[in-house]
Amino acid sequence: MYDKGILSEKVANIIKEMIINKKLKPGDKLANEIELTSELNVSRSTVREAIKILVSTNVVEVRRGKGTFVSSKPGLSKDPLGVCFMDKKNLLKDLYESRLIIEPGICALAAIRATEENIVQLEASFAEIEKEILSNKDHTETDIQFHNIIAKSSQNPIINRILPIINEGISEGYRETKDISESGDTVLYHHRKILEAIKKGDSELARKCMTDHLIYGMEQIINK
Repeated sequence: MYDKGILSEKVANIIKEMIINKKLKPGDKLANEIELTSELNVSRSTVREAIKILVSTNVVEVRRGKGTFVSSKPGLSKDPLGVCFMDKKNLLKDLYESRLIIEPGICALAAIRATEENIVQLEASFAEIEKEILSNKDHTETDIQFHNIIAKSSQNPIINRILPIINEGISEGYRETKDISESGDTVLYHHRKILEAIKKGDSELARKCMTDHLIYGMEQIINK
């Protein structure tokens, strides 16, 4: 006989294997509680506990009244490095330094590997950023989307797993610099140059444009 907690862990691992074996994608719906109970030959309470374990590790998410779905980024917590617990004094500078190490390389790969669909998505995202900045609206989410598409364009799944860390830098940086004079115009300039470099397929230019963009952001933080 299994201890209840051990059994729940075992069932959670089985469900995780089912997700992998059935090649379920983020957003796909899992079988309901009754179906899982029958398929796994365990009690409903065990299935519930197993689902709680998978929710806590961000493998699945429960949507009230709709069911259980594979998480958008399975297995990756929203704050994997514990950024929210760090000393805020140098956090922004540290985030920008981390982005400066990572993102220029991502951008260089994107310039080489971006598909036509990726380019179309990047152009649409840039147009939305431009629209929001010129309207003095919060462009944080669209900015994040732009960087997400660049990472997706690298065609490297590992890179997509580290995006939440990068995104934290983007959102924090925006909150600190959004009121700086001409910040919006300069952000548009940098994003446009990045987009053009990727469209040209020039990896070294793309690397440089992303580096310039991040250095500018870091300077705004340091000199604020």
